Order: sequence, then structure tokens, then C-alpha cells
Amino acid sequence: MTKDYENGSRWADPTEIKDAPTIAHIDIENDDCSAGGIPIISNGRTAYVDFTDTHTMIFGSTGSKKTRLFGMPLINILAMSGESIIVSDPKGELYDKTSGLVAQRGYKTVVLNFRDLEQSDCWNPLALPYELYHSGKRDEAISLLNDFLNALAEPQKRGTKDPYWIVLGCSMALAYLLFFIETATAEEANIFNFANFCASNSSAGDFEELSNYIAEGSIASVNFNGILTLKDTSNTYNCIASEISSMLNPFIIRKTLCQVLSKSSFDIRSIGKSKTAIFIIVPDEKTTLHFLITAFIKQTYETLINEAQQQENKKLPVRVNFILDEFANIPAIPDMSSMISAARSRNIRFYLLAQGMRQLYCKYGEEAHTVKGNCDNLIFLTSRETTLLENFSLLCGTVLTKNMDGKENVKPLISVSELQRLSKEKGEALILHGRNYPFVTQLPDIDEYTFKKYPPIKTEDRTLPQIVRYNVDKVLEEIRKGKKPVPFSVEVYGEERFYKCTKPESSDIFDW
Repeated sequence: MTKDYENGSRWADPTEIKDAPTIAHIDIENDDCSAGGIPIISNGRTAYVDFTDTHTMIFGSTGSKKTRLFGMPLINILAMSGESIIVSDPKGELYDKTSGLVAQRGYKTVVLNFRDLEQSDCWNPLALPYELYHSGKRDEAISLLNDFLNALAEPQKRGTKDPYWIVLGCSMALAYLLFFIETATAEEANIFNFANFCASNSSAGDFEELSNYIAEGSIASVNFNGILTLKDTSNTYNCIASEISSMLNPFIIRKTLCQVLSKSSFDIRSIGKSKTAIFIIVPDEKTTLHFLITAFIKQTYETLINEAQQQENKKLPVRVNFILDEFANIPAIPDMSSMISAARSRNIRFYLLAQGMRQLYCKYGEEAHTVKGNCDNLIFLTSRETTLLENFSLLCGTVLTKNMDGKENVKPLISVSELQRLSKEKGEALILHGRNYPFVTQLPDIDEYTFKKYPPIKTEDRTLPQIVRYNVDKVLEEIRKGKKPVPFSVEVYGEERFYKCTKPESSDIFDW
């Protein structure tokens, strides 16, 4: 430390934060939220929020009130400002506390309730890729299909040091999926039919026979041929087929889940055009369905990016906010570091709530540092994780002090010990906001805010859609008889080509 370093770091004064160009003052009591964002300073009646396109990461161990101090107030503020919201809600408490106000503000409200499927809206993860594929946007469609398969495979990646079989499983599943999307009707294109299709063509002979129905030179034939070259090597084919079976197992054993995922009751593309609130409720006590959060977020993000690209200014007309509670507990979102880097210029923000950095690193590896580094708002509540504590202490900087004998000494602005003593009862949180000096705020609990109180939206048991079955035997028979064109013939030849071939009989494996 040199002599000319006199002041070092210091604490920000509340006035500095309030007057910062990134901060907007909103009057909650008068129902006036001209700007939406994370509350930095609040007394429950008014709030100072970051209205910019800044991403935010909030760290706090279990029970630290991350949700009550930040998550719930944030959703209400965003709803009052008319911005779209996508929320991962493991316990359903965010929905219970905020859906009433959201509904009163005229939002299109969607609840994907994977805890209680009979009270859920519907989302078909194959519907949008199917529509894009058959409207000529095949590259965009295949990208979404790849993303979906990667999300399905994410649970299998946990605990494995060799992803070889998983990668091959995704490649084989894509071959199947392309054939399925090409030959199914819009009503038949759902995950149950796809799982059944894979199961009924699970042998090496079935796979090879299926390849005979595909126009050579198409992207589907490339995927099929890539697997066919491996099928006789040390039971490779059976190992790959086993990976696909594991990926699709949640859909095979749950009829109600397949019904919820067989049809879409809303259009993802509208989220960035009109104010929409989507709550994704997934059981937090077991991780079986957590991959659906990842799949939905990835598909929604990619779709919104494409929608933004169609705008003259390359931005969504309505800002979309992803509020991901227990972010490090859901399966890793593919390309998350790239997503968070590109989102800001498209009018998309991320709010990531996590228990600690170690948990985040285990999920994302080195990519975790990029994700954290792209969040200009870093918020700390409490933790016993030494690395995280030391990192926040380091980020807050150091100050020069003098001992009683006049000797200069360097000490952290806030020590690891002091960080652990932030008061939960007072709602204390350390905030690193942009380029401002560190600031310790005191935020009220959600129950202390003066938001107008409305009961949560009541959901009742719904009539779930019936699954329209896909009959692969019928499809192949129509191809053999020349009633249907050879799959992908238009892609290769620019015209529908017909021919006859033979295919052994098969049938549905799963029939409830």
C-alpha cells in the first residue's frame, strides 16, 4: 500500500444511492410505479429501485429471507410498472403472495403447476418447434429441439465424469425427434407420443429400418447414419437407447404430466409484447421435474431473442424479467453465461437467487464466474461459506487506519466476521450496486409493504387435454403405399417424393 492511497474504500451514503442515475423513486402507497426493478432502499411505503437493464444476483443461505425481502417485493413492483415476469417458484409462496396483485393489474397470468398438475396451465415443449419447422424456419426449430433434449439429459449428467453416452443419446434422440416432428400432425406432436415412438423403435433393427424411410442427404439422415456406424460396437446401440429411456422415463410413467405437456394454453412469443406473468411451481422436496424449469426457461429465452431481433431497435416492446428462485438447485441452463451477456440489449433481465457460490460452481463450473460477473447488482444476506464471505469482503475494498502509535494499517471495509452478523431481523443486506461504493440497506418484510392486498388467484381443477395418439405403424404404411411423401424429401430434393418399402409391424408400448 502506498502513501498516496489515503481513503481507499468507504460506505456509500444513502443519499448517494438515492441520487444515482440508475435509481428511480417510486411511491408504493399511491400505487405509482413508473419504473420497475430490485428495491435497494425502502421503508415499505416508498422505494428506490434499480430501473436499468442490470442483472442481479442475490446470495443467502436457507432462511435468510431472500424471497421475502427481495423476491416478493420485486414481483409486485414489476407488476405495478407493467413489465413481464417469469418466476421459478419452488414452494408456490411467490404465487400465493403476488398473483392477486398481478391479476388486478390486468396481466395474462399463467401457472405451470407441476406440484398439482390438475390445477396447471398447459405447455407443450414441442408445439413451437413443430410450428417453426413446418413454417420453413427449420434451423430455429432444430435449435429449440436441441435445447429441449439437452434439458432432458441434464439430470443424467449429474454425477457422471464421462458424458460420452449422454451425448450419443441426445444425438440419437434428435434423429428420432426429427422423424417424429416431420411425420406427426400438430395435435400428435407431444412428449408422450414421442416417448412412445422411441420405446416402440428401441431395438437396433428398428432404428436401422426406420432410417430406410428417410431421404438420403437430409439432416435427419446425417443423425441416423452417425448412430448406425456405431451400433455394432460393444453393444453401443443398447447403451445409447438406455440413455434415451432414462431421459424420457418421467413422461412414460405419469399420464397427467403428459396431458399438461400435450398442448399449450398460451403463446411464449407474446410475453415480450404484452404484460404477462408466468409462475413455474415445481416441488422443491424432490428434483424429478426440475429439468422442466430449465427446458421452459431456455425455450422462452431463445424465442424472445428471436422476437427481439424482429424489432427495429432489436429490443422487446415489453421488458421481460426472469426471477429464478433457488437458481443453483435447478439443472444447469445450457449457455447461461452467453444468455445473461446477450439479454441486456434485448430488454431482458435476470434476477438470480442462490444459496452460495460453491453451489453455483458445482452446477456451472467455471461458467459460474461469468454468470456472477455479468450481474452489476450483487447482494449478500448471510452465509457460512468461507469463499463467498471472503469474496464479498474483498469486493468491498479496504481502508487505511492508524494505530494509537500513528502507524498506518490496512483493513477490510467489512470483515468476514462482520458479514456474518448482518441482522436478519432488521432486513440488513450488503449491496454492491454498479460502480457505487458498498451499501448496507435495511429492507422491510413483504408484509410491511403498503402494496394493495389481494387474495391469490384461485385455481380449480381443470379439464386436462386428451392426448391425440400418434400411430407410427399407420404413418409408415402410408409412406409404403405412396400416400405420404418420403420424410425430408422436400428438404433434399425440393419436392415431395414417394416410394414403397417394407417395415415390420410395431405397436404402442405404453397405453394407460
